[in-house]
Amino acid sequence: MGSIKYSCLLGLCWSSLLVAAQPADSLWLPVYEKASLRYFALDPLQQLLAVGTDDEVVKYAPDGQELFRYHNTVLGDLATIDAADPFNILLFFPEQQTVVLLDRTLSDRAQLDLRTTPVQNATAAARSYDNNLWVYDDFAGRLFKLSSRGEVLFTSNDLRLSEGLRHGATHILWQGNQLLLNFPERGVAVFSLQGRLLQWWPLPGITDCFLDQGQFFFRQADQYAVFLPEQQVREAFNWGSTLPAPVCYRQQLDRRYLLDEQGLLRVQVRR
Repeated sequence: MGSIKYSCLLGLCWSSLLVAAQPADSLWLPVYEKASLRYFALDPLQQLLAVGTDDEVVKYAPDGQELFRYHNTVLGDLATIDAADPFNILLFFPEQQTVVLLDRTLSDRAQLDLRTTPVQNATAAARSYDNNLWVYDDFAGRLFKLSSRGEVLFTSNDLRLSEGLRHGATHILWQGNQLLLNFPERGVAVFSLQGRLLQWWPLPGITDCFLDQGQFFFRQADQYAVFLPEQQVREAFNWGSTLPAPVCYRQQLDRRYLLDEQGLLRVQVRR
């Protein structure tokens, strides 16, 4: 999921992909729609992992055809899908403090109850580039790196003491040689892959975020924007659309994915 360094490529990606520059819906063609969803994620192959109101995960091909299903009725609400590797998918169920690892067919490969590790109150989890796990523990105020068996590979300093944090991270993202942790009370903490805190991005109040081609997109105060860290500026979206602003948005290659408040997901492709 290269380095989060921005260069002249940013302008090219921005002008060709970002809807901020789009004047009208006529620039986008419908691909398919899915109803009754509360959340979704994408893998690098443009396959959709959609979570319905019953918490069942359904995987769809790029043309919208159903491929596989996964449903767990005992672990509570699903909070996170990390599909950065389409062959190794992570699900995080915070109610039961459990990480589930699935293969490409959504078959259960492994489960890890984090309460059997030193982690006691995980608020965010994600896969690492080397097939281990990153987990933030709110009780300890620490970032942990665990093996899939729960062995501790790394523990950060207590961020409550060093950074004055009171609440846990809600998202963990990684791309290239950097790891991003979203702390809504303060902003985004940027770590090296060795777990060293490098800097903070002053973006408090983020409720959703994702990375696309080295760009950091986020939802703040019910609006999506993109942050340019080298310039330390944010740019808001101007949807140029008759559609309502989405509650969950993603973009990938020539497509955009917009989930509205009624649970309808619209998948569109750029003309």
